[in-house]
Amino acid sequence: MKLNFKEGKGDKIHVLVDGEYYFTVDRNYFAVMGIYQGKEVEKDELALLGEQAERRRAYNCAVGYLSRRDHSSAELLLKLRQKGYRESAEYAVEKLRNEGYVDDERFARMYVRELINVKKYGRKRVVQELYRKGVDREVISLVLEETHFDESDLCALISRKYLRYLSDEKGIKKTVAALMRMGYSFSEIKSALGRIAEDEEYNFEVSDE
Repeated sequence: MKLNFKEGKGDKIHVLVDGEYYFTVDRNYFAVMGIYQGKEVEKDELALLGEQAERRRAYNCAVGYLSRRDHSSAELLLKLRQKGYRESAEYAVEKLRNEGYVDDERFARMYVRELINVKKYGRKRVVQELYRKGVDREVISLVLEETHFDESDLCALISRKYLRYLSDEKGIKKTVAALMRMGYSFSEIKSALGRIAEDEEYNFEVSDE
């Protein structure tokens, strides 16, 4: 089988086998593949070149995802597989992990800060969101040990967003339900509402029902 190539758009190089398109790689990687016009290859060598090209494309695709935001290794692996890189996804993620571009502990710490400071989630919801991103249980435990959840932050959230609903029992129940969906435990919510009732001189109680 004979290899030839032609330039594509940007830095793309298209490789052809006996005149038929076979794969595309970027110019930098093409330079180290040892391909030249008219090169003769056997079936095994061609398969290896194809595998190397797919791994390179998977790697470049993963780099593109990471350029937009950080990812957990499981999240990145899933995205690559959904993109069609089923055989080369693990290679790309492992290479990026070894290069330090993928780090689940670093990702988890950054994501936890976002969930707490921006989305105002409580501990339970933070854990759920980390699981959804594919973060390992041990990493979640490690990061949460380092994380402080302050009741005053919950009080501030209630005062800013829910204070107007606390004038009757129906509004209190809706507030409690909303905060529980955000990951706060009932005991945390009850304690925070108790503090607010004292500070704002509200006359209400939170039922345990």
